[in-house]
Amino acid sequence: MTNESPATDRDNLRRGPTAWAGGATHVGTKAPPNQDALVVAATPGESHRSAIVAVSDGVSTSPHSDVASQIAVDVATDHLTSVLTKPHHSDESSALADDLKAAVVAANDAIVAAAGDDVHGYACTLVLALVHRGLVVVANLGDSRAYWFGDDATNMLLTTDDSMAQLSIELGTSREVAEAGRQAHAITKWLGPNAPSLEPQLAGFKVAGSGWLLVCSDGLWNYASAPAELRAVWDSLPAAPDATAETLAGQLIDWANARGGRDNITVGLVRVEEPDTPAPEQSPAGSTQS
Repeated sequence: MTNESPATDRDNLRRGPTAWAGGATHVGTKAPPNQDALVVAATPGESHRSAIVAVSDGVSTSPHSDVASQIAVDVATDHLTSVLTKPHHSDESSALADDLKAAVVAANDAIVAAAGDDVHGYACTLVLALVHRGLVVVANLGDSRAYWFGDDATNMLLTTDDSMAQLSIELGTSREVAEAGRQAHAITKWLGPNAPSLEPQLAGFKVAGSGWLLVCSDGLWNYASAPAELRAVWDSLPAAPDATAETLAGQLIDWANARGGRDNITVGLVRVEEPDTPAPEQSPAGSTQS
């Protein structure tokens, strides 16, 4: 896999290991450093595509959250890359889900080691998305997200937030009201020395048609949370038909900055084509469609 991780200065960074997989991160209007981090890794060829996107958002109350987020995406991606390149690796979604969970644990172990005695200074979210042999599998802790925009107009939110807003939604509050609340972005799971749980939310599906996998921090979805809302933004991008994933990610960041850019913004994108190899039907969890 070709692995492009951010440089040290990531206040305005764009990455594109291939035309069909890439991303960007930007500090927004907040003071540096950018507490978001991004890694995109992809196979170099056009056939039998596999890709990993890792996005992490540092918890703003943790002084070294920018360090934690970079560790999270680097270690998680390295773990998944080493697993996928092993001979005779299983392509079943349940095995891939286990690989994602193990990557989360590896990332947390590395953050804890870096933190040492500083149990409150290192904390971040993490969303990992894997495209492999006709399957899309996602794991997340916190409120960074993954969406699917199918060419057939299917729009799905693949992740479930670990947040106070999500708890309110599950109690019957509308998404619009819950996400506008004062404690909406208070997260209930994260990575770091004092993490309450390392059990990620899991989702996945077998690709039945072509589309785009979008992975992002809340700096983007704050302005268009529901799948249909963000899809409308996606459809409005001034992109050429052959625009690269990196270019499209940059346009989404420009769109969020034009609306205030009140948080760090990170976007990873993978173009997924209808698979040319068989894949199992089962998936580790359901998805939310809108």
